[in-house]
Amino acid sequence: MVARIGTTARGLGIGMAAVVLGGVLSACGSSPISGDLAAGAQKWPDFRTVLSDKVALKQTLPGRAAMPGWEVHRNRVATAEESGDECPGCKLDGTADFEAGVVTATFKITTFGSSGEASAYLAKAAKEFETKAGTSSKLSVPATGNETVAYSGTYHDSPRNVVLMRVGTAFAGVMLEDSSDVAQLQKMATMLARRVEQAAAGQTVDAALGAG
Repeated sequence: MVARIGTTARGLGIGMAAVVLGGVLSACGSSPISGDLAAGAQKWPDFRTVLSDKVALKQTLPGRAAMPGWEVHRNRVATAEESGDECPGCKLDGTADFEAGVVTATFKITTFGSSGEASAYLAKAAKEFETKAGTSSKLSVPATGNETVAYSGTYHDSPRNVVLMRVGTAFAGVMLEDSSDVAQLQKMATMLARRVEQAAAGQTVDAALGAG
């Protein structure tokens, strides 16, 4: 059975083209903000499985079936060496981009050998947002995964909102660009975290956005 997360708006996107350290969206000129790092251990199992298979990670990233009504622009997975990113301890880095009208969406998963390495990466990513100059505001969202931090800002006068998470031994991020629908952002973040959780448990990865 497909696990579906209800949507409230068809067109919502993410433009997290670079949720990576050394340029966590800063390469795209994102506006940083302050956010709350929250634990979600009560609802989300803190798995120790290391996701190190490229094919499996590509399937963990959302595809067309997980994002009905969206156009897929990219779904790629690279090793740490192939990506060229500064990422101590990371195994694989995957990104999936979508578009619906003027709204763009990017999902990102970076896998590590331990939850501690993933947590450290999340903390550094959060610090990148919090220390960059620019107009910003705090974004409050429910805890998703084992650790969560969320930010809201603007880029070229357009809204840009992001949720960064640790899900077990993986870093996961979702950013909506040209959309202010925080509820939709949270549903996308939940869907991504569930897909990572399913992959770690050896289950069929089928968490998706839906109308239910």
